[in-house]
Amino acid sequence: MRARFQTDMNCTQCRIPRHLRLGRLLVLIAIFGSAASASAQFPSFKSTRPAGAKEILPPLPREKPAPPDVRYGKFKPFNEIDQFILARLKVEKIRPKSVCDDWTFARRVSLDLVGITPTLEELERYMAWDKKERREKWVDLLLKQRHFADRWTIVFGDLLRERGRINGAPQNALRDYLHTALEDNKPYDELVRSLISADGASEQNLATGFLLRDRLDADVLAVSVSDAFLGVQLKCAQCHDHPFDYWTQDDFKGMAGFYRGTRRDLARMQKTNGRERPLFGVRHVERRAAGQFLTGASSELGKGPSALAELITSRDNPYFARVSVNRLWEQMMGVGLVNPSSNFSPLNPASHPELLDWLAIDFVESGYDIKHVLRQIALSRTYQQSSSDSLRSWLSVVRHNRETPSEEDDIVPGSLYEGMKLRRMSAEQINDSVLVATGHYPNGYRGNPPSARTTYPPRPRSFLRIFGASDRETIPDGRLDGSIQQALSLMNGTFLNGAVRSHPNHPIRRWRGDRNLSASSTLDAVFIQVLTRKPTKRERKWAIEVVGNSRGDAGWEDLQWALFNTREFQFIR
Repeated sequence: MRARFQTDMNCTQCRIPRHLRLGRLLVLIAIFGSAASASAQFPSFKSTRPAGAKEILPPLPREKPAPPDVRYGKFKPFNEIDQFILARLKVEKIRPKSVCDDWTFARRVSLDLVGITPTLEELERYMAWDKKERREKWVDLLLKQRHFADRWTIVFGDLLRERGRINGAPQNALRDYLHTALEDNKPYDELVRSLISADGASEQNLATGFLLRDRLDADVLAVSVSDAFLGVQLKCAQCHDHPFDYWTQDDFKGMAGFYRGTRRDLARMQKTNGRERPLFGVRHVERRAAGQFLTGASSELGKGPSALAELITSRDNPYFARVSVNRLWEQMMGVGLVNPSSNFSPLNPASHPELLDWLAIDFVESGYDIKHVLRQIALSRTYQQSSSDSLRSWLSVVRHNRETPSEEDDIVPGSLYEGMKLRRMSAEQINDSVLVATGHYPNGYRGNPPSARTTYPPRPRSFLRIFGASDRETIPDGRLDGSIQQALSLMNGTFLNGAVRSHPNHPIRRWRGDRNLSASSTLDAVFIQVLTRKPTKRERKWAIEVVGNSRGDAGWEDLQWALFNTREFQFIR
């Protein structure tokens, strides 16, 4: 901001005439002088700040908490995750929902792990497997797909506020670095260390894009690093002590101090589209660094970025592993064990603290393997529960709340994971699933490439932005809201109306040509391709009328268009 202000003042278009400068300066002095006298200091926030000595999270236990040995009626755990969840449900006398069907599970876990709905051919393979092994084999197949890196590059791109155009770095530098790391299943602690302490020329080390994204501003990096990897909101402690937590200005200054010696150097000029742009290198001058870690821990590596990287990813840090698994849980379940996921504090305890610690230690013991944690969650009964309404489950929550002595002990339906949350698909999931179902993946349709090949942030009026894709200015809070503009975009927009049109690689043409499917079988295939289920008798009757009363491929195009416009398609059920 300071550099921008100086540049604007030196600009010939913004320069104030000399004879007006003194008068305006006197007016500003009068205004700010009166404001300063009215309020000589920032508010103290003594009434809102927590009383007592500063508290941080307790250390991670040296060993995993023992999963409770629990049975709750007919509901038996699939793995250790379920034992912690069911134990709490049993204590509160909340009835969990039943397990979802195979079609629903296939669609749900495909969207969560690889970001797209499964195709007819993939589902035929899935349903042909033995029922007892089907779900586990399906999860393992998805984790091996190349689409896994596509999906989670978007997730971590949102977390790190990745932008395709960063001053001083090659285009899409950070995106490409994340994608390669996820393809290689790089241990997460190594990935984070490489980002926090990145140095060297941006062309040779694409991880420098993380630091260059914030222009190497020590204050901004303190906020970014603390939020993304520690789940701590330090921006509220920049100008004054945090109004609602224990963090102080000294904590903020201590975290910013790790980057006080970070500098950029011009590596070379790059010519792109006839224009030259600089490419920078990043270097850390350790003697200028003066970092102090939030928890009070210190490192033998000094007080610069290398020390910060070690302190954050250390097993002794009570935040990193917990925050990491909580973010993965939130992506899979819709809400974190700690909610919001960027507010880790003793003042905001987890709904299931023993489960959070079990997942965090399991993550550490797996070698910080992201896929390992996701597999554990996907194969749990908790994840595989139905999202459909259950009268018995709802009544058990109502009964519990009637019996509690105060409203503070009331339970919000779904907060104890007695059923799966019904979630909106993200912008990227809708965009990419439409491309898959209409045969346009991975090439894209006109101006709509797959999200993994999109330079972020997307254009303001693009399909992705209309449906809520991040502007990459702040970390998304996980809320996805519908809008009239989204509904109109699906009904009348050029993307969907064009994508459903018949073309040589369209699945319907392939099914009717190569596989010689009948009209009835093609009808089933379209429903499976878009909604991951077969049509009901009523839907079949309606669809036959739509297709039968149209010429050529128009009826099939209209049918796909109608299914994409359903709420069922737009939600992860």
